[in-house]
Amino acid sequence: MTAATIDLFDTKRSVLGRVFEILECFSGTEQSITDLCTHTGLPPATVHRMLANLVEWGAVERTGRGRYRLGRRLWRLGNDVPSSRTLKDTARPCLVDLHSITGEIAVLASADSNRVVVADVIAGRTALRTWTASRHLPMLESAPGLALLANQPYEVARALVNKKGDDFKFRQRLGEIRRNGVAVVRDGGMVWVSAPVFDETGAVRSTMSAVVPADRLNLPAITRVVTGGARCVSDELRRRAASIG
Repeated sequence: MTAATIDLFDTKRSVLGRVFEILECFSGTEQSITDLCTHTGLPPATVHRMLANLVEWGAVERTGRGRYRLGRRLWRLGNDVPSSRTLKDTARPCLVDLHSITGEIAVLASADSNRVVVADVIAGRTALRTWTASRHLPMLESAPGLALLANQPYEVARALVNKKGDDFKFRQRLGEIRRNGVAVVRDGGMVWVSAPVFDETGAVRSTMSAVVPADRLNLPAITRVVTGGARCVSDELRRRAASIG
């Protein structure tokens, strides 16, 4: 392989990396070129050129002068990822039950590297009008993230949040979440109560959450319903895996 070929591969990898940097800025919200430049550190000319290509391909759509959102083609590709589709299809009935029983917002969320991605939300129209959460949640500061961390091997959890050394308080907090079966985090006037979902191997796969206004939180009751819903999804994932195997 020649030096010129290596340089070409490196250039292509760099361009692809920049494209993903831009796409990752769209967390369910519209973005302007100025926003994208701020988030990525790329110059306006580069962002403009890449957006033009992404619009042509259908990965991004223009919504107004200088504003963009993720395109339908990208959503279709994402929805066709087999593992994500199986999880969402399996969890949807349990999410609907969770919302029906509690009357609260029900959320399915999974890990994406060192952050959490909201995969599905079930809520009434009134609740959705007050829904302000981003599609991406911080691993360490969100209830879904803490539920995922608490059910990983400690070394994996520590690496995901870049903890140095053996942090006693961090280990203690994760142990408490495992014992309780849920992670509880207040976010403004809302409280997230999140329980882990496990796959057929027993590894943590996702989380199920109820998002409840703090003034009407009955934590023991919500905990029972959320953990029951998470078990429902875990059991169904194991059943589906067994039927395929």
